Amino acid sequence: MVNVTLEIIWIKDLLTKIGFLLECPMRLFGDTRHLAIHIAENAVFHERTKHIEVDCGIVRKKLEEKIVV
Repeated sequence: MVNVTLEIIWIKDLLTKIGFLLECPMRLFGDTRHLAIHIAENAVFHERTKHIEVDCGIVRKKLEEKIVV
């Protein structure tokens, strides 16, 4: 999920540089969408998700900034 989020940011920056202004957030889809979104939106992590805390922090920040939904 974090890799796709970073790619979305890169694509959005590239499109902005060549003249396309994207005002709306880009949609992020995944196979484990409900679980991934739940983990990314909630600051409380369980023992089973400690290894993905850094990645979720990046995605959470982009969700808050309305870069992705």
